Amino acid sequence: MRGIQINGEFSLRVTRLLAGVLAGVTTLTMFAGCAGQQIQALEPKLELRDAAKQLGEAQRAGFTIKINGSADDLIAAAALTDSGAGAGADEKILRQLFNSSVTIAYDKAGEGTEDDRASISATVDGVTGTEVRYVDKTVFLRAPIADLAAKFGASADEVKALSGQTAGGPAGLDAFFDGGWVSVDSAALGDLAEAGAGVEAPDLEEEKALTEFSTSATNLLEGADLVRDENDDTHLVATTSTTKAYAELQRLVTAVDKDLAPELGTDAPADKPIALDLWIVDGKLTAAEINLLQFADGATGRVALRLEVTTGAEIAAPEGATKLDPQQLQGPASVQPYLESGELPVPAATS
Repeated sequence: MRGIQINGEFSLRVTRLLAGVLAGVTTLTMFAGCAGQQIQALEPKLELRDAAKQLGEAQRAGFTIKINGSADDLIAAAALTDSGAGAGADEKILRQLFNSSVTIAYDKAGEGTEDDRASISATVDGVTGTEVRYVDKTVFLRAPIADLAAKFGASADEVKALSGQTAGGPAGLDAFFDGGWVSVDSAALGDLAEAGAGVEAPDLEEEKALTEFSTSATNLLEGADLVRDENDDTHLVATTSTTKAYAELQRLVTAVDKDLAPELGTDAPADKPIALDLWIVDGKLTAAEINLLQFADGATGRVALRLEVTTGAEIAAPEGATKLDPQQLQGPASVQPYLESGELPVPAATS
């Protein structure tokens, strides 16, 4: 009997031990599962945070902004709020958006910000060559005036007549209308703006605005739900809401310019989800897209504003640029009215 009792006690202890082990294993399994879910949810945010940090620390980078998707979907969405007036012209412009893009690039060059360089180039309905560069406190610009004018309906004679109206004007305007590079001292541009000649000086609050915009973007992404595409490891989908976005917009506007805050009003838009697509390849953010139609009530389909990120390149002053003295822009009567109005003349064709 005693041996049986010992065996019974031993069996009971073994049973209890096994039960405890199983309970512990079950608890650890559940904990590991929960932790795994937390890590799985956190991992995309860490990846995005690291990619954003890497981009922020990059000495050079470029960003191309374009429209992807269906032009027909965009036209249909515009028609939901359009009265019908000028619909044909509007449709043409909307289709041209899908064949246009803007690329913004920066080059930090050396230490500090004094030698920072930047460029903006544009493709307008397939016409390339429009570009502005900022190098060593000098602004360089060029545009294929004849090609752009022809793209938007001007004849060769009209382009020639337009160019002829700059005769006797500031040195450099002829070169500009011929599609060549011209250079302008950025300090002189600031003086011209103060003189009221219609050329805006660089915004002294630009750096603050960029910082606040970056903060807002970070706040939205940090508060968003971030998941990885099951079919594409490089594709992340961030989901936030119109309420959060509106609150962050109010914060941004108030921080940048308090006088603009009342323009937003106090009524927040109806709350609905907003999705943002992100692509991270080898730890680097390569692209981001947001479907603009998700903001239009009743719209269907996809029209995405796409941002493509590149590693960037050295931004250098172009060779052979013709110097343009902005002070002379206040002189010639044939040029000054157009600078003030912001429009260039399109004269009638000559016979």
